[in-house]
Amino acid sequence: MKEEGHFGDYSGNARHSRTPITKSNVHAAERDDAAHISYLKRDIDYDAKHGHSDKNMTADEKHISKLAGNIHHDSKKYK
Repeated sequence: MKEEGHFGDYSGNARHSRTPITKSNVHAAERDDAAHISYLKRDIDYDAKHGHSDKNMTADEKHISKLAGNIHHDSKKYK
């Protein structure tokens, strides 16, 4: 699987863990995704207040949708 994006020291695009989701760790994965969503929402709010790029805010919104989909999928499959 080819990863896309910039993975510099402070880019905010850290490579994510490839730990498989199981019935025993699904709750931890959901908490992690929820925390990430919370961070992205705060980032969007900050960007909106400080006139930052709409392109970056749209990318954050897409990422939130992906994380929410992960939570939904994992909760159906592993609970």
